[in-house]
Amino acid sequence: MYDYHTHTAFSDDCDIPMEEMIEGAIARGVEELAITDHYDPGYEDPEFPFTLDFDGYFKALLEAEEAYRCRIQIVKGMEVGIMEEELDECTRAASEYPYDFIIGSFHSIGKENLYRIDYENTDGPSLLERFYTYINRCFKKYKDYDIAGHLTLIDRYIGKIYDYRPYMDIIEDTLKTIIYDGKGLEINTSSFKYGTGIWLPREDVLKLYKDLGGEILTFGSDSHDPEHFLDHFEEAHALAKKLGFRYQCIFRKRKPEFIKLD
Repeated sequence: MYDYHTHTAFSDDCDIPMEEMIEGAIARGVEELAITDHYDPGYEDPEFPFTLDFDGYFKALLEAEEAYRCRIQIVKGMEVGIMEEELDECTRAASEYPYDFIIGSFHSIGKENLYRIDYENTDGPSLLERFYTYINRCFKKYKDYDIAGHLTLIDRYIGKIYDYRPYMDIIEDTLKTIIYDGKGLEINTSSFKYGTGIWLPREDVLKLYKDLGGEILTFGSDSHDPEHFLDHFEEAHALAKKLGFRYQCIFRKRKPEFIKLD
């Protein structure tokens, strides 16, 4: 199986060295590992600033690719945290080195950190509208990514499974933009380790993506430790096939290659 969203100690929220993560992936049967450490320009969190040592990171990716060539395919990636005020910097970071794969994610609404929002004292429907409007606006402008990461990430934090019908028009427009631009979605399984048990993006959004003609799809555990590689991937593959997807994608030099789903 292919795990296309993972982190190492180059990410501020992971303490496990790249070599240890790769060995853990091999032990868990990962055939192809996209290492996608965080870079979120403008992200104002003193605990997890999501900066990145670009030179050291890409050098480590190249060395790992060569060292593990006979044991696992290493895909040189990065997860860019998209922020409207930092789009030029996002583009610079994504294009500075010859990565294979870039995830475009949203961990904030502008400077408003999703992880730090006081959800108990925030109007949920209003927040969801702002979040999906913000994503839509950014994807109209920002194009230097390959896969939209955990598109409904706010579901991990908000504490309630809201009815998405009021937001589906804006989500549909976003998905049309993603498809038109030749980008894709991932099925991210990380919410299961946090106990919420909801797919990211949620199933109705995945179905809409497929119904609109979306075909580019990856699977990512969002692992920050070896224990969670391929977490719930069998169920994720079954979900994708139920929704009508026939292929998953791997990436080489920012180009998708279609692999039939098992």
